[in-house]
Amino acid sequence: MLTEMRGAGLPARVVYAAIALPAGGVAGFYACVRLLPKLASMLGLSAPEADTEALFRLALSVGAGAALTAFLCALTLPWKRRRQRQGRGIRISVTCVLVVAASLAFAGLGHRLIYDLLFAAWLAYLFALTYVRYGVVDYRTFDRS
Repeated sequence: MLTEMRGAGLPARVVYAAIALPAGGVAGFYACVRLLPKLASMLGLSAPEADTEALFRLALSVGAGAALTAFLCALTLPWKRRRQRQGRGIRISVTCVLVVAASLAFAGLGHRLIYDLLFAAWLAYLFALTYVRYGVVDYRTFDRS
């Protein structure tokens, strides 16, 4: 007998993820465009001008990061789900490959080392908290009674 999932089953989580992806991207983009110039001036830091391509590219990057975070959290959201023990080794292996490949691609763009390390740490933590811990597929669990 399958465990009761109500609202946290895979079809529901796919719908949540489909909604969270663009919503997270838009929220991250507009938050960066609206808040970065104000926060930078309050803190006395230099920020890209409001109408420059640098701010647009930075906002796109922040939006993409927010979209990925929202997507993975919605897809693997553990409302009433148990941690998945089956397939954890495979999920860890897939995560390692993805994090290393994405980190190398990010480092190839010529960012400073601290940004490369922060990106790799964020990506590894995000995957560990969502995909490795809970997985995407709901495995069948049987009652022992």
